[in-house]
Amino acid sequence: MTDNDYPASWYAATRDASPERLPLSGLVQADVAVVGGGFAGLHTARLLAMRGQRVVLVERRRIGWGASGRNGGFVSPGYAARTAALVDRLGVTHARRLYAQSRRGVAIVREAIQSFARPDLLMGEAKLTVARTDQGADFPDRIRALAAKLDAGFEPWDTARVRALLSTERYHQAIHDPHSFQVHPLNLALALARDIERRAGHVHEMSEAVRLERQGTAWCVRTKGGEIAAHHVVMAGNADLGRVQPRLARAILPVATYVAVTAKLGKKLADAVRWTGAISDTRRAGDYYRIVDGDRLLWGGRITTDTREPANLRAMMRGDILSVYPQLGEVAIEYAWPGIMGYAPHMMPQVGEIQPGLWVCSAFGGHGVAQTAAGADAVAAGITGEDDRWKLFAPYGTRWAGGVVGRLATQLVYWRLQVGDWWDEKLQARNAETLRT
Repeated sequence: MTDNDYPASWYAATRDASPERLPLSGLVQADVAVVGGGFAGLHTARLLAMRGQRVVLVERRRIGWGASGRNGGFVSPGYAARTAALVDRLGVTHARRLYAQSRRGVAIVREAIQSFARPDLLMGEAKLTVARTDQGADFPDRIRALAAKLDAGFEPWDTARVRALLSTERYHQAIHDPHSFQVHPLNLALALARDIERRAGHVHEMSEAVRLERQGTAWCVRTKGGEIAAHHVVMAGNADLGRVQPRLARAILPVATYVAVTAKLGKKLADAVRWTGAISDTRRAGDYYRIVDGDRLLWGGRITTDTREPANLRAMMRGDILSVYPQLGEVAIEYAWPGIMGYAPHMMPQVGEIQPGLWVCSAFGGHGVAQTAAGADAVAAGITGEDDRWKLFAPYGTRWAGGVVGRLATQLVYWRLQVGDWWDEKLQARNAETLRT
């Protein structure tokens, strides 16, 4: 595979036709330079272009080449950090405003799809977040209380309601979010790029930013073939920002997850999964999945700081599917691929102005389809002087992520959480068996 190719995936196989965009060449003047052609950069550039700003975006490979074009396609509010943890750390008022900003991101994505007149980008409605252990009799009250604190629209479902739609004994209660939806992420990224250009913005592929310099009151972004002189620069890349902005790169951990798409499964999938929205479970490294193309299962899961693709990836993903739905039997995996996400140690995005005129919109940690739009909305409002809502993210700064030691520590944390999840399920199953006998 060359840098001009998209990594093999079901999304790449079903993507819209899109011309290769020319690399940046020569000196270009702009109001805002955006580094990164994933969702964070695309939303930022589009929202600024909608405000009349002269925008130039540079991407080192292709639009949506990285995690933005390979993810589960879930558009839902919230962040990688647990919502209850935000309340505990920030208080109800601040947490509610942050959650409202994430819902704003959901609305921006939906509004964009509507404005493109591309209903095909919308692939399903609503989301269930299912529990793999019984959450107890007070579960409904706890979920309703949290929703009330955040002014959120999610609601509790009991186990019987969940199992009426999902034929597995792995699941117990769930949180139902009717405001979430699902998209074809790569085609959405390509549509965003086209809309930026329609609004007189410039998008350049194969244009890796290699240097960033302050020049008086402006900034200069250099690539191998050109440079952008701009009043503002938005760093919307991920853990690959090392050459152009080492400080940000050191604050973000690259973390891998995996996605697979099955062959067409026919009636046996419809019998097992009678829910057309998205499903994820509450484990830290849990499964997330949905039905695509009528009767294929798109299944994602696992988290590791080892970003190499496993040789047995398809077998791993098949095993994960069958551990929940063994009745599917022989499941052929037609596509399987890794995606590299950017996580900060605090599990929250890095959004805001870090030097005068230098902005960051990054580290969305596997929750980026809507949250990138939320971050971009805050950055665009800050650049154009509308308000300072980007300061909502200020408690979560760009501190060092620990390098190799940080990756090891993060992996140990994930392993500990996974063992805890496994033990909780095992213990509950053992208790249930004891009661039956």
